[in-house]
Order: sequence, then C-alpha cells, then structure tokens
Amino acid sequence: MEVSVLASGSSGNSTFVSTKSKKFLFDAGLSCRRIKKKLSSIGQDIKDIDAIFVSHEHIDHIRGLRVIQKYHETPIYAEKLTHSKIGLDNINHFIIEKAMKLNGVSVKPMKTRHDAVNSCGFLIEENKKKIGIFTDLGCMTDNIKEELPEMDAIVLESNHDIDMLIDGPYPYFLKQRIMSDDGHLSNIDAGISIKENATEKLRTVFLSHLSQKNNTPDKAYETFTALINKNKALRIDTVLTDQVKPTELRRI
Repeated sequence: MEVSVLASGSSGNSTFVSTKSKKFLFDAGLSCRRIKKKLSSIGQDIKDIDAIFVSHEHIDHIRGLRVIQKYHETPIYAEKLTHSKIGLDNINHFIIEKAMKLNGVSVKPMKTRHDAVNSCGFLIEENKKKIGIFTDLGCMTDNIKEELPEMDAIVLESNHDIDMLIDGPYPYFLKQRIMSDDGHLSNIDAGISIKENATEKLRTVFLSHLSQKNNTPDKAYETFTALINKNKALRIDTVLTDQVKPTELRRI
C-alpha cells in the first residue's frame, strides 16, 4: 500500500491510500479543486478514486464532498448518524467496528472519542499490512490500543503542545474542550500512545492535525520522538504532515 496525507489541520483534512486494486480518500475536508491539485502533485487523479470514507461531520473533514459527488460521482461512505449531519443524498452507510471488504482490501471503521455525533478512525488492511488513520480523537481508546501492535503505519493526531495551549489566546472553555477526552491528542498523548502500545512492526508515523496556534512542527517532532525513543524496540520513521503541502507518496 501507499499513503500520502494530502492535508491535515483545522483548515482541512484528507488522506490518500492506494492499494493493489483500489484508491481511497479518507475525509475530504478541502475544496474539490484543492484536493484535485494535491492529488495531481503526487501523480494521482481524482477520477481514479474508488471511494471516500468520512470520519465525522466537522467541516474540515467534509468540505469537498458535495462538489466531488456532483461532478465525479465518487461513492461516499459514512456512519448513519454522521450521514444525517452531512446533508447529502446517496451516501453508503458503514457500521463502526465492522470491517468492509472491497476487492481484497479491508476497511474497518473504529470508534473514537471526539465531540462529533459518532466519530471514527479507520484501519486499512491488505496482504497482512495495516494502516491506521486517526486524526481527531481526545484519547487513545482500548479498541485502538488493541490494534496498534499489528499496525505498519499510522496517521495519528498530535494536535497541541500543552503549555502553548494553556498559555495561548483561546478562551478557557475552548482550552478545556481541546484537552478533554472528546477533544484532541497532545504531542505527549501521541508519543505515550505509541511508546506504550506499538511494536517493532510499526515503521511509519504521520503526525497529523497540528494546531497552527498551539503547536509547532519542531515541538511536535521533538516531543513525540523523545517519548518513543524510550522504547528501544521501536524503529519508527516520524513524518510531519502539513496543512498546505502533501506528504510524499510513501510505500508501506
């Protein structure tokens, strides 16, 4: 499989995954035009996308769906309650924690804690390779911890530096929401989650959804790598994602 995080952050999220037989987008939180441009930059075409999977209804994950559906008729998959919040017709429903099989590829929606109606992440599996995509979650729940030892790669939220958030300009209620179990993972949360639950099978971590006001790429990278380096069994390539520039297409 191959992965590129096309964009990640509060302005829009989308991840491209290519398998031997299928090409998927996980979330489409940018305009259709921007998604097309980002796909083109990694040698891909939106016309070749076989399906789009939606994690939750927040605008930074669904912004491009309406236009993509109108002009490209790409099948869209979402959980039933999430669909009710999106406002589009002709959405295919999935059941969280029940894997779907598409031409030998397994896509399993996995329940996450986040302030959305029924949010989820995704576990993609083909030929014993597993990729996790978890970009918005307030805490690492047991269902994800149980799958982490078998993952080869993960797109994982590393939203904020705790001190920057506490000392920053956000109002108190918003800081509390972000730090809650239904908010967003901090750099420390991300590092501890991998250090304590991953195995040597995990070779690539994409740090995602970095806050532009409460984090920096350097802080995210340094905090995360300092923690995972305490687990001597891990040999992980840590990749920083960006709101503007897609990550290079990486083979898993």
